[in-house]
Amino acid sequence: MTKYVYLLLAIAFISCSSEKKSEAENNDDFKFSYAVDTVMVDAGEHFFFLNEDLELADVSPDRKLLYNLNPKTFLLEIVDLDNLKLEKTVQLEKEGPDGIGLPYYGKIQVLENGNICLFGQFKIHIVTEQGKLVKTIELDQIKIKNNDQKEEEKIGWNSVLSDDGKLLASTLVNFDYKTPAKGIVVIELETDSIKYIPMNLFQELKQFEIIHQEGNAPGIISGESTYLSFIGDKLIVSSSAYNDVYRYNTSSDSLSHYSFKASLTDNEKIRNFPNEVHSSKEWTDAEKAKNEQVSFQEFLKLPEQNIFWRVSTDKDRMIADSVVFKQVATFFDADFKMLNEQELENFHSSRKPFFKDGMLYSFINIEDEMAFIRLKPILEE
Repeated sequence: MTKYVYLLLAIAFISCSSEKKSEAENNDDFKFSYAVDTVMVDAGEHFFFLNEDLELADVSPDRKLLYNLNPKTFLLEIVDLDNLKLEKTVQLEKEGPDGIGLPYYGKIQVLENGNICLFGQFKIHIVTEQGKLVKTIELDQIKIKNNDQKEEEKIGWNSVLSDDGKLLASTLVNFDYKTPAKGIVVIELETDSIKYIPMNLFQELKQFEIIHQEGNAPGIISGESTYLSFIGDKLIVSSSAYNDVYRYNTSSDSLSHYSFKASLTDNEKIRNFPNEVHSSKEWTDAEKAKNEQVSFQEFLKLPEQNIFWRVSTDKDRMIADSVVFKQVATFFDADFKMLNEQELENFHSSRKPFFKDGMLYSFINIEDEMAFIRLKPILEE
């Protein structure tokens, strides 16, 4: 299936913390189309761990291998993406000198040297592809004081390493978990040098948290996603709630904020739900109200075209009591000028899509087999 549309060009560069919205104008010289296909991964006699929809998976920086972790057995599945087949499995150790056993892992990341980082709540274990423990980063031992020196914060759940493993970036949380952190940190792991970057994003996201508290049971908190990724010496920060992005230049120690104006989706979530609920029904209703609104995915770099790509999901229409969602792809140039937005048909973006060979790979489970929907954008000037 191929779609065709004239691109829009928008001026979206805003330095530092400027909130000015971009304005779009037609650019008939720039055209976009795409093709979609589906490919299966040959597992041989193996059964892939797909229960978490590749939530604990990552691709190597050269996009040749995909690593998928089974958090129950600590079996690491390594997929050859060039030939779309299982290459091998590696059994990681839970105990002992190479032990990486933790009660919970939030994500994994593959570095350019082939080492695999396993992100837990309080630790990051770094292992070789053969399962040898290289290093453990104790996150709960890193304490941060912001610029006013009045509030102490600590490394949050959401962290990322640079491809060379030298920099660690993380969101922050307050020790009381009640007030939002005021920024992020970038840490040089070899020198323990810490850069504190003030940012309003997390205070703005606080309004979308829902606390589920029943009796004396431990409370459950849900909130919006925050995305962090290193692209070269730039740290890219965005969220699922707002149509904007922050870019921190680690070389020049400068922060830029780019804000966009969409025509095919809303530009931000609104709080049309309570922040605190006390029953399962109230929790379900509040989550439903929030999830029917726009949601932005992470910015991805399309290296072959030197542009960024992002998929957004928003409510399209109702059929009886069911919500029909639409998915919209938006392109940005290397300076975050908005180039185009286009609704996608016959395509569903998974939670962790990735680009390979100019195509966007999105995981899909087909009868308990690993498969990918591939979308190939065709850009013409």
